[in-house]
This record gives sequence, C-alpha cells and structure tokens, in this order.
Amino acid sequence: MITTCIVRLMLATLALGASASEASPDGLIGLHKTGTDEVRWLPGGSGKAELDGVTLSFETDTVASSVDTAPVNSVTLRWSVDKALTGYEVCVRYGADIGSGWRCTVYPFAGNASEVKIGRLMSVGVPAVLLFREDLSRAVLFGMDPAFDYLNPTTWTGATGFFFQDGITPPQYRLCGGGLQPGVQYTLPLQIFTSDAGNSVDAITQLVRAWIAQNQYKVEPMFVRTPDEALALYVNGRRGANSWHPGMGYQIQDLWAAVYLPVSAMSAWFEYLLYCETGEPLWRQRAFEATDFLLKAQNNDASSPLNGYMHTAYLLDKKEFNSDDRGSNPGYKVDMDFMIAHYMFKIWAKVKEHEKIDRKDWHDAAVRCADWAVAQQNSDGGFPQMLDYGTLAKSISVVSGRALSALPDIAVITGDDKYTRALDRLEQFLRTNVEGKFWFSGQHPDLYPGDFESDSVWNAVGYWLDKYCHTQDTECLKRAEADAYFAFLMLCPKQLSWIKNPTQTCHTEQMHFQQYSNYTYHNKKLACLYRLGQQPGNQLFGDLFNRAMQCGFWTQVTEGEFTGAQYERMSDPWKNVSKEFDSKGSRYMNELSLDANLQLLETGLAHAPRAAAAPKSE
Repeated sequence: MITTCIVRLMLATLALGASASEASPDGLIGLHKTGTDEVRWLPGGSGKAELDGVTLSFETDTVASSVDTAPVNSVTLRWSVDKALTGYEVCVRYGADIGSGWRCTVYPFAGNASEVKIGRLMSVGVPAVLLFREDLSRAVLFGMDPAFDYLNPTTWTGATGFFFQDGITPPQYRLCGGGLQPGVQYTLPLQIFTSDAGNSVDAITQLVRAWIAQNQYKVEPMFVRTPDEALALYVNGRRGANSWHPGMGYQIQDLWAAVYLPVSAMSAWFEYLLYCETGEPLWRQRAFEATDFLLKAQNNDASSPLNGYMHTAYLLDKKEFNSDDRGSNPGYKVDMDFMIAHYMFKIWAKVKEHEKIDRKDWHDAAVRCADWAVAQQNSDGGFPQMLDYGTLAKSISVVSGRALSALPDIAVITGDDKYTRALDRLEQFLRTNVEGKFWFSGQHPDLYPGDFESDSVWNAVGYWLDKYCHTQDTECLKRAEADAYFAFLMLCPKQLSWIKNPTQTCHTEQMHFQQYSNYTYHNKKLACLYRLGQQPGNQLFGDLFNRAMQCGFWTQVTEGEFTGAQYERMSDPWKNVSKEFDSKGSRYMNELSLDANLQLLETGLAHAPRAAAAPKSE
C-alpha cells in the first residue's frame, strides 16, 4: 500500500561548514554554499537566519491528505531575503536520513543511479524524481506540484538542480543557482508519495496513479485532422517525394543523406500493405526494390563471425554501406538487425500469402540475419546493443526492444523454437534488469549502450500486450500498464507557460539531444496507448493516445517537397538544440512519420488512400 512520507519539520541548527553527510537527520531546508559540500540546515519549520549580513526569512506548511485512498504529503516552502545573497542556494531534501542502498531515476538524466549531480534540471516530464531501494522494499516519488511554474528558464525556477549520492548526499533539490534577490517571495510546493509494495510493477502503478489522482490530471483535448486525412497526406506526399531513390529506398530525413536499412525494411512492409489495400502498383514496386536492396547489405562470408549481419546504413553521397550511425557510435548493431529480419520475414510471408510468390532469397537472408543476432545473446539473457568494430567485443546488455517485438513473430513464421528460447531469456532480463531497476537503455543506435531513453519502454509495453492477447495471463496486462505508467512520468503533464507550441504529452527524445517531441520511434507507442485505452477503467490511456496521435498530425508538413513528413520536435523549451523555444527541427519522411502512419494502417484506425484517377481525355 502507499504510505505517507513523514516529513519532520523540527529542524536543528548546524554550524556553517557542516557537510551534507553530517547534517541533522531532521533537516529539510538549508543553504548550500555553491562549489562546496557545505550546507547550513535551518532551525525550525519557520523563522529567520542571518548569513553574511543578510536575513533569510522562511516558513514551511505541510498538508497530509488522501486522494483515491492514496495518502500524500504536500509541503510548501517559502523564503525571502532582505538583501542580495550570493554564493548560496536553497537546499531542500527528502525526509530524514534515508541511509544507503537507494537508487535514483531522473529522466532524461539518470536511470538506476547511485549518484546524481544535475546542476540544472530541464527537459523532464513529470517534475519529480523516482527514488527506490535496491530491494524495492520502498519507492518514493519526490517532486514539485505540476501546477507550479517549475523549471521556467525565464524566471528563478530555471535555476533548479538535483543532487544525490547513496549513503552520502540525501536526495535534494537545490534552487536559485547561487543568488537570492530581495523583493522576491520564493515558493516551492512539493509533493511526496511513497510505496512499500515490494516490487517494481505494483510500486510504479501505485505511485503514478496516486500522482494522477492528487493532481486531478486530465489530458487537454486537441484536434488537427482525422487519421484518414493524416494518412492520406503522408501517402500522397510519398508518391512524389524526392527522398525516394529508385532501386534503394527512401532517404531517412532531410539532414542525413542515407538510406537507413532497418527503417527501409519497415518502409517496404508499409508500402506492401498499401499495395494490398489499394492495388496501386507503385507501392509493390517500391516495396520489392527496397527489400531487394537489403540483400546487398548482408555479409555472406560463411567463414566470417559476421556471416548474416546486415549493415544499418547506405550513405548516398559515398555510395557505401556501414554501421557508423551518423559517425557517433560505430559498431555492429544487434537490435537493428532484429528489426531488419523482422520486417523481411513479415513481407516475405505476406507476399507468399497474397500473391503465392515465394521470395526464398528474402526468407533465407532474414534467417541468416536473425541467426546472427540470436547468437550474440549475452550470458545475462539480454542482447548487446552492438559489437565493437575491431575486436567484436560485445557491449553491455540493453533492453533490445526491437528484439522483443521481433522474436515472437519470427518464432511463429519460422516455427523454429530457438527463437522462443532466446525470447524466454530476454524476457527474464527485461523483468529483472530493466523493469526491476527502472532502467531502459540502448534504443538509440547512435548513442552509447547505457544511454537512458524512453522509446524502448513502449516496446516492452507492446511485448506484454501481445503476450496477454495470446495467453490471457493478467500478469502480462499488469506489466504492460506498469511500464506505460513509468513512461507517463517521462511525458510533460501540461502546457508550459513560456511555450506557444503544444507541450502536454511531449517527451525529451534523449539526454544528448534534449528536444520536446511527441513521436513514436521504432516502437508501437500509439498502438499501445490505443490498446490500453480499450481495457476497462483505462480511459486515461485512450485520452493519451488521441492527444499523442494529434500531436503527430500537428507536426506534419502540409505542402512542398516534404508533404506528409513529420518534424522531429514540437518545441525546444530550454533551447538545448536550437535558438528558438518553438522551433520544429528537421523533417523525417521515412522515420517517425513512418512509424506513426504504419500503426494507423495496421490497427485499422485509418485506411490507405487510392491514387487520384487520371483525367479523362476529351
């Protein structure tokens, strides 16, 4: 059950210069001397303190309540100074001395971390951090009231950091960035939820449901166009797109001259589905050309340890295959090969069913690719994100979300139980090393394997929903919902005050490219939200689906060369990647937009448009 976090406000005075580890176990609010470990914890819940000739006045209000059977402590802190105070920041920490054996997750900065040092919080979703004991006996959601104008870079709240070191530095927010100004009434409303459920699935479900109930969270309605209109815009844009390269495939985006082969395999599947629905020969031709081109990317040297591997990119300017992934993370990518094999198997099976044509060369190439990928499984049951170019050394295991999606289908299509055995081991890795540690990583092939990200979470949701569909095992549905609740923490909960573009339900793509996006990336995010929303009592997920879908439509290009493509972002609230808060970034014709529109087509939420009939001659 969720228990109230007891926040003690009988604070003890400490001499300036005491380190955080020496602080009173009852300390809640203090002054941190920037650039040092020195903290002065202030006495009492309200009062005044003198420092360097400056008087700091402060007060604390605590309200314990229960919403939807979930107790919550709301703590509001207020402080002001009579003169400017430089070199210090206000420090507010969670509870008493929590001891050791804790981990912290702060998206997009750190997952399952024993130490967190964030000088400036930004790009978060729900403005809270997740704290949990390693044995999961206790979990805490420690955050700011979302109604507060948190982390606004145009006000003092933009200078908010978070620090934690297991057993040394208690989890704490640090505010004002080393400078307090007179005439400002500083206010920080906090909310603290705790769970002693004892496992990750129940804990995250309890915490997020309590947060939603406490804040009366609602999804703001949004409408841009219907799914049929959006799919028609995209499909008609693809017909004449300059990004199509005959005999090869689509250029992935306007800023990278490459055919990205895992996406190209998905694109071929999408266009063959268009052909099956419309009968338009163009889509069959392109699907076949793109799939044939994949064969050229494969290593067919039977004596090589890379036999069966397919490179991930074809560089249009250099006319060569490689797996450099924009030059930032070169190596042989395991999860990406699962994605290639997955869609090659799907199109092979569909063509055989629809046309009675057996493209054995596609099938055999997919088998070799899948077998190479399966052979890379690590001893812990997970798959490495990649193998080193030179040594072939395997990286740490990551979520391998594309493998989670691919292996069940590959096992059914081939009838080979080696894929099922590999999946069983991967599922155990997912349960223990990913969900059990609230640490999803490795989805972005151009980033290092341990990079904490949001997109693989939706692959896990999709995996559990598919397994629930086949087995009716309610544990699978519980896990799907729990992972979706964890992903919810990564979504912006409201319209940010200083942004004009829509922000609710946006998420930060990754730590190393902090923009606000609302796309689906190599996963079935939209389909997952839609399917969850069909479950009794899950209207929230249905509302999130509609909002996320319409946000995707909002980013669609409606005219010109890239008609139908999607912009990569909806805004840049902290100007991390651009010079404008409301910028949209580059345009993707064959990723992001492809992912979204494929889901509309596969779920039957939209139907493929037929080509306009040629005008009759007079």
